[in-house]
Amino acid sequence: MVKKKKKIVVEPFDDIKIIGICTHLEDFKLAWHINKLLNVNLVKYSDIVNEDGLEFSFYLYDGGENCNTYNLVEISNSEGRWVTFSPATDYIIVIRNFINEENLAKHLEKIKHIEGVQLAYVIDLDMNSKIDALLEDIEMHEIDIVTSMKK
Repeated sequence: MVKKKKKIVVEPFDDIKIIGICTHLEDFKLAWHINKLLNVNLVKYSDIVNEDGLEFSFYLYDGGENCNTYNLVEISNSEGRWVTFSPATDYIIVIRNFINEENLAKHLEKIKHIEGVQLAYVIDLDMNSKIDALLEDIEMHEIDIVTSMKK
């Protein structure tokens, strides 16, 4: 008789919400609007370089312990696309730590009303197979930044 093994399945990116944005705005203009509307302070750090050597802008806001962390990441620029989403997406906002559905909906509505934003939507993490590798790259880049700031 073969013994059944119990497996614990852990989601690799728990408590993460991602908003996809389609816009023609430059990264700094979009970040300024988001800072103003969501009452955060996204700060530009060194660009993320993907596996193809393409550079994409990266912004970070860390609200501190027990608060949300926000990343604004460019995923499409004049040099190419890092990841292709449907619908077409130029930036993503990664929100880490718990955010209730009501606050997420408020964030989404505010972003949709930014002049120059054609579309803003919540990316379904279960429906997009490319998102895990992208989130790993973003997290590693953020760790590098935080580590260099502490030195």
